[in-house]
Amino acid sequence: MLNESFVAKSEKRIYDLLPHEPETIGVTLFIIGMAVYYLWRMFAITPQYDELYTFYTFISKGPVYSAIHWPLPNNHVGYSVLSAILNVFGNPYIGLRGISYICAVSNLILVYRICKRYYAHGLPLGAVCLYSAMQIVNEYSVQGRGYTLATTCFLIAIYVIGDICRIGEDDTFPYAKLTIALVLGLYTVPSSIYWVIPVSLSAVLFLVINAYRSKSVYTKIGDNIYYKKLRSLVISGIVAAAITFFLYLIIWLAIGSNLLVKTEDSGFYGMSHVSVLLHAPFKAAGTGINYMLSQPYIQSVSAAEFKARYPGWIMSLFEYMIPRGGAVLLIFVIISLGCLFYECFKHFEYSRTVINLVVIVNVLFIAIVLILQRKLPYLRVFSYSGFIFTLCFCTVMERLINVTVRLYNKKKMAGNWDASLHPENESIEKSGKWYGGLGVYLPMAFMLLVFICRFFSPSYSMQLGGRENEVFNILYIADVPIRDNMAVLDCDQQYLLKFGWDINCNKMDVTDSDCVILDKNMMTPGYSGDDFWKFYQTYETIDWDYLNTLHVLYENENFILYIK
Repeated sequence: MLNESFVAKSEKRIYDLLPHEPETIGVTLFIIGMAVYYLWRMFAITPQYDELYTFYTFISKGPVYSAIHWPLPNNHVGYSVLSAILNVFGNPYIGLRGISYICAVSNLILVYRICKRYYAHGLPLGAVCLYSAMQIVNEYSVQGRGYTLATTCFLIAIYVIGDICRIGEDDTFPYAKLTIALVLGLYTVPSSIYWVIPVSLSAVLFLVINAYRSKSVYTKIGDNIYYKKLRSLVISGIVAAAITFFLYLIIWLAIGSNLLVKTEDSGFYGMSHVSVLLHAPFKAAGTGINYMLSQPYIQSVSAAEFKARYPGWIMSLFEYMIPRGGAVLLIFVIISLGCLFYECFKHFEYSRTVINLVVIVNVLFIAIVLILQRKLPYLRVFSYSGFIFTLCFCTVMERLINVTVRLYNKKKMAGNWDASLHPENESIEKSGKWYGGLGVYLPMAFMLLVFICRFFSPSYSMQLGGRENEVFNILYIADVPIRDNMAVLDCDQQYLLKFGWDINCNKMDVTDSDCVILDKNMMTPGYSGDDFWKFYQTYETIDWDYLNTLHVLYENENFILYIK
């Protein structure tokens, strides 16, 4: 009896955990399928240069080293620290890309959970499909960079402000989650400021306006529930800013002390880092800040150049989302802004208002700030905006569905129609037929079709780093573990040896080497074209007499593999 009771309870518990709604079942199966695809992609796609640089320079050297070193603006510190912790398991793919993989799968869950709150008619499932179909989302889904992690922080922040802005009292947990999301987002990618400010401002606007609208309900402003939430939100923002400052202060102190002990006229030349930090912490921090500010990640351009390139940059961003569909996506964004403004002015009391504000403020903030800064950031900086554009599409489709359903119900109900009733999500009056109301799921079906077309497109799963992949394959042909004195003539070779075989190779000349991979561009005198910046040797510096004593094991149109 005990065993039967235990089995029955276990079966009930498992049954309760499993999804039962058709849409939830569909989303669950889709996410499981994408998790398998991302897992394949994590191991099948050769790392690109930026990933290899991150692994070689930071991740492979441990979390502490990753947290205090910042030689270049493309160091995603938060991601490097977390990945360095994961790298202790010994698999370089998991160490480099494991965090991104976890975040990529989590993002699909978050997209569904967020959209489920505000949309109906199968659009949450469609949103997951459309989001997954975006090229920029897929390319960075499992890359060993911080963009997917930053997107996770962005989605968590949106989800949490939905909790904060709902009616009712809150505990401190949502604000703590928001603080962590903002801090980790900024610590990972400083350009996350492009979404941190809009998301925070959206919540502030929602709470301020509702506090004003409900002021007559409360005798004292201190009793106003929206004012209480606003005060807690501001405090969490201040705490997030303080923690972020402290984390970057560690980096500034490390950079500054390193520069001071290596600069002859600094007054601290030759001293230990500890001595500098003890005797001149403010000077070290100031030196570190000046160094970081002197190497901006995103450069400003002239007013004339910005004006000429800005429209093309915008279209490039949309095309990066949906190749050959950028113009259509742009049209949906423009139409959605009209719908969103209408809903905010007409039905501010709707629960969807907070997500409407997120979309409006994000789109307008980015457009205005870039114009004021005259900056054209790398498109990957806005990989998180794939979700914003997904929301724009859902907004237009939901609006179209609601208007259509309302007209249908008005015709069907004739004299019983109440024009004053406008629920957020309309439902069709049932006709008793199994196919009644299926038309409202056409937008969801369209988004699923977009994903299917994108998934089977050659560009969706293509190899991203062509040169890196070619070098990696040649290293396998060279059978590098048996080589005693291998040379690396460019950084791709050096980084891939560390990534693939945990070999630290610092020999950068061919003399006395038993294995050499030669880029054929090095055979051109005075070459300064593509990938030249990666080279450790050129035609003028290579010991050709020694190289000619080796024999060729493999050759293609780009490389020659010499062995002794």
